[in-house]
Amino acid sequence: MAKGTTKVTLIDTIYSNIRRDITMRVLHPGQKINIKELSERYGTSQTPIKLALNRLVSEKVIENYPRQGMAIRSVSVQEVGEIFDMRLMLYLTCMDKIILTINYNKDLHDELRKNVEEHTKVIESLTPDSPVDEYIKNYQLDYLFHKTYLKCSGRKKILELYDFLNPFLYTNYIFRRQSKEKDLAGVHEHSLILDAIESEDADRLRKALELHIYHAKNAVELILQVDEIALDQMM
Repeated sequence: MAKGTTKVTLIDTIYSNIRRDITMRVLHPGQKINIKELSERYGTSQTPIKLALNRLVSEKVIENYPRQGMAIRSVSVQEVGEIFDMRLMLYLTCMDKIILTINYNKDLHDELRKNVEEHTKVIESLTPDSPVDEYIKNYQLDYLFHKTYLKCSGRKKILELYDFLNPFLYTNYIFRRQSKEKDLAGVHEHSLILDAIESEDADRLRKALELHIYHAKNAVELILQVDEIALDQMM
């Protein structure tokens, strides 16, 4: 293999397929996992299925109940609110260090600015018929913007906490359910965050972060509330 390349294993492929099916709601929140059915669906033995599922368990996308099996994780409106509140706490930590790092590290600054530009182009190109990978790329770019921002704090534990909160989890509930206008507004807020950093204005940065989390939290909570009402009506 050429230097710098990464080998994609069968487990990686199965992992991506399961994630994609969860995102597309082929596998629904709360649904019990049937390993035999997944093995047939993906055309492989049960061993790589189990290993891929274990990775998703570690990411808290799937829950493992002793002697009961696995299920796609569900989240409540309250839990989503708490997750976003905790994310805001992380973003507001070490703001002075983050501002300094981004303004004096051209590579990190350019990485964030290119992320905003690429993210904008990806969203603008999305249509109802766009491949699912394009939607997933939208969510990945969102994740990478916040990940890079927190990386500039220089604190590994903050990055670990960010991943522990599982920022990808909520994408399982909003896939193709939020308008392009709202997605673009979210990326514009990323740009405002970066503008505040460039101006070295901590108060402006705090307000931009608070506004961004407020809008993101409200959007996901609204979708979950609509789902809960629909579920109640079916019962």
